[in-house]
Amino acid sequence: MTLQSSQMGRGGHRDDRRRRLLAEDLMANSSPPSQDSSGTSVRNGEPPAHKSENYGDAEFLQTQRRLTDLIPRRLISYLLLLKVGLAAIGGLIALYVWIPGLLRDTHRPAMAELGNYGSLGNWFASLLLLTASLLAIIIYGVRRHKVDDYHGHYHVWLWAAACWFLMATDVAANLHECLQKVMISLSGSRIAGDGSVWWVVPTILIVGSVGSRVLIDMRASRLSSLALILAATAYVTALVAFFHGITLQSEVYEFLLIEGVLLAGHLFLAISMGLHARYVILDAEGALPRRSAKKKAEKKKLAKKSSEKKTDEPAGDALAKDVAAGSTDAADSDDDEDESDDEPSGDTWVAVDPPHSSAQPILKRVMPGESSPASPLGQKVATLRTDSSSTDSGSDLSKLSKAERKALKKKLIDERLSRERKTSNW
Repeated sequence: MTLQSSQMGRGGHRDDRRRRLLAEDLMANSSPPSQDSSGTSVRNGEPPAHKSENYGDAEFLQTQRRLTDLIPRRLISYLLLLKVGLAAIGGLIALYVWIPGLLRDTHRPAMAELGNYGSLGNWFASLLLLTASLLAIIIYGVRRHKVDDYHGHYHVWLWAAACWFLMATDVAANLHECLQKVMISLSGSRIAGDGSVWWVVPTILIVGSVGSRVLIDMRASRLSSLALILAATAYVTALVAFFHGITLQSEVYEFLLIEGVLLAGHLFLAISMGLHARYVILDAEGALPRRSAKKKAEKKKLAKKSSEKKTDEPAGDALAKDVAAGSTDAADSDDDEDESDDEPSGDTWVAVDPPHSSAQPILKRVMPGESSPASPLGQKVATLRTDSSSTDSGSDLSKLSKAERKALKKKLIDERLSRERKTSNW
C-alpha cells in the first residue's frame, strides 16, 4: 500500500511539472506577437511559419515560375512561332476566300469576315497586340534596373505597352471609326475623302513616335530591331494600300492585301517584343558575350590618327626622325671622345639627319678601319635623305622594307642602351 502510494506520489509530481511547463508554453504562445522593422509579426524572436488550411506551409510557391521564365530563350522557338503565325494568317485568308464555295452561299459567316467584329481575324490581331503589350511590360520590369540609364529612358516601354494595348482595343472595338465620326460631326468637315484623315494622322503621330523611340532603345539587339522594322514596313504598306497607292486587279485582292499585311505587322511586332525581352533578360543574367566597344573605338581613333599623320607628313618621316635622333646622339658622344685623340688622316664622313627634318644633314666623321656608328641600313637612310633633300624629305624612306625598318629600329635601341651604360658606368 505504501509502495503504491509512493509511486502515485512520484507520478503526480511529474504530472504537475509537465502541467507547469505546458502552461508556460501556452502563456508564451498566447502573448501578443511583436513586429519587426518590415512589419512582419514575430513571436519569440522567430517569424511564424506560413501555414494554410488548404496548402500547408506553401513551400511550392518558391518553385513557381516567374513571368521572365516564360520567355523562350532559344531562337528556334521564335522561328517556330513566326512560322505558326504566318500559317495562321494564311489560313484566315484562305477561309475568307473559300468559305462561300464551301457553304454555297454568297454571305460569309461573321467569323470568316476579316476586319469585322466577332471575326477570327480581329481576335487573332487583338491577341497578338495584347501579347506585345505584356512583353513590353516585362521588358520594362527588367530594363529599369539597368545601371547606366541615368536619364530614365526605360519609361518608353510603359508608353509602348500602353500604345500596343490601345491598338488591341481599337482592333476589338473599332475605335478609329468612332473617332472619325465624332470629329466629322464636331468640325463639320471630312477634310479629304471619307474623313479617314481624322484617325490616320493621330495614329501615325502616336505609333510613329513611340515606335521610333522604342527602336532607338532596341538598337543593341539586331534581331528585335529587324523584326520591328519589318512590322513598321508592313504597317506602311497597309497604309499605302488603304489610300489606293497600290492598285490590284480587284477590290477583293486589295482588301486581302491590307488585312494580310496588317496581321503580318502585328505578328512581327509581337515577335520583336519577344526577342527584345529575351535579349534584356539574357543581358541581365550576364549570358550575352561582352562586346569590346572601347577597343573598337580605340582602334578607330588610332586608325584615324595614323591616316592624319600619313596625310600631314610624308611616309617614313617618323622613322627618319627616330634615325636622326639616335644618330645625332651617337654623333655627339663620339665627337666628345674624338676631341681628346689625334685625328688620323684618311677618315670618312657620313651624312646624318638632325632631329628636325627641315635642317641640313650633319656630317659625321668615321675613322678608317672603324665601324660606322650607323649601320649600313642607317647609311642607306642618310644617303636617301641627302639625295632627296631638294624634293620630299621622307618619300624615299618608303623604299625600305619592313625587315630593314625593324633592323634599323633595333640598332638604334642598342646604341642608346650602350650610351646610357657608358654614361651611368654600369
